[in-house]
Amino acid sequence: MLQTILEHGNPPQPKVQLEAHQAVLSRRPTAAQLTHDNDPVVRTVARDLLTAIDSHLSEFCCRV
Repeated sequence: MLQTILEHGNPPQPKVQLEAHQAVLSRRPTAAQLTHDNDPVVRTVARDLLTAIDSHLSEFCCRV
């Protein structure tokens, strides 16, 4: 979702983008916990989310 927002030509809003990144990162533990869910679809999506979070680089989130 964040990538889509960034790609739609909106003017950069560093404060808003940083807060969005921080909000996603703050829920990383929840995603990690969901990798042990009983539902294989949930596990797969949670792993994909963790991969996206861990591999994401942005000038806005790197300023922290």
